[in-house]
Amino acid sequence: MEFDENMQDWEWEISDSNRIAEFITEYDNRNSSQAEKETLMEIILDSLNDMEKTNNEFEKHLNSVLLRLKKNSEIHKGTIKYWKNGKFDISELLKK
Repeated sequence: MEFDENMQDWEWEISDSNRIAEFITEYDNRNSSQAEKETLMEIILDSLNDMEKTNNEFEKHLNSVLLRLKKNSEIHKGTIKYWKNGKFDISELLKK
């Protein structure tokens, strides 16, 4: 993934709805640390938020994300609160 020291909000700068499956695969990598999982979930959520809800893959990725958020809710407490309470396209969908 691209990184430059001058980048701000790196997680949002590199998010890409076309790469969600890749980000999820890395999230599931047993070698990914807790900190990496936290960062990857931010990237995944921002990527999902940018994806058109009419995209055939949207529902599949949403369900995949919800499963991981539920399974790892302790490490994603702040992220979950931020995205649920925000005014994002996916905020209401995360309240399932």
